[in-house]
Amino acid sequence: MKIIFFSLLGAFTFGVTCIAITWGIGALFGPLYQGEDEANRNFGYFLVAFSVFVIAGAGAGFYYGKNRN
Repeated sequence: MKIIFFSLLGAFTFGVTCIAITWGIGALFGPLYQGEDEANRNFGYFLVAFSVFVIAGAGAGFYYGKNRN
């Protein structure tokens, strides 16, 4: 049960971190697209990055929960 909790917590934390980084880049540099095609491409990049962050967070949480006694 502890491993599941830490995995979910890690996935949530890393997901929120990815959204915060994306928001920060957008706030600092403005919109990174010039049209609908570029916006769709950037959204695809975001989905890939978000998936990587969530999977990494779940893995980190699993590892932390497994080694924490």
